[in-house]
Amino acid sequence: MRSDQTHQCLIRSCLLGLLSCLVLTVVSGCNILVPVTYAVQGTGQNPAEHELDPIKTLVFVDDLNSVLPRTVLRVRLAESISEELMRLDLVPATVNPSDVMALVRSRERNSSRSSMSSIAEDAGVSQMLYIKVESFSGLVRSTELRPTASIGIRVMHFDKGGRVYPPTEMNSPGSRSVDVSLREIDPSKLRSASDRRRVEQQLISKLAYETCKLFREHEARELGENLGIK
Repeated sequence: MRSDQTHQCLIRSCLLGLLSCLVLTVVSGCNILVPVTYAVQGTGQNPAEHELDPIKTLVFVDDLNSVLPRTVLRVRLAESISEELMRLDLVPATVNPSDVMALVRSRERNSSRSSMSSIAEDAGVSQMLYIKVESFSGLVRSTELRPTASIGIRVMHFDKGGRVYPPTEMNSPGSRSVDVSLREIDPSKLRSASDRRRVEQQLISKLAYETCKLFREHEARELGENLGIK
């Protein structure tokens, strides 16, 4: 009999302890409750918007309106996307963007603008990511600057007739837009060339990361984004 009573007391103590923890969690607010909920429920997965063919691929960046503050950033953006594609095993090999862009520049000095198909042919590939730079700057809010950038993306596959992403169905946009931004910063911290270039590289790295997310399964929301702390 005493054993049964002891057992019941232990159960009551455990239940009271759990109830106390729950009350404390609710009272203390979402700082505890949200991370716990996030950890238990997870975020879910977004499927790839398009699966690249596992073949050698060219990433070509076009800056028709001279949006980028320095022309070398075209090559750096193409290289960053190429490296990310390789790191994630989305394609087995990529073409050196610097060589292709140099060839295109030299040709366009003496003739008309090169077509996408001719660029791909020169590079010896049938699959190409064509990137058009839309914006690369900063939005000023009060006394702070928020660096932002935007690009348009097309996947061209010339063994399949041209553009394969976004789909060429009726009302489909010509390019898939990717917009990124960084944390707001004090403009006084961007006075030196090295500081500005550091921010430029951060934007390029984020553009490369977000671009490659389109071609792989990924978390619907990252933990920092879900909690508003990223």
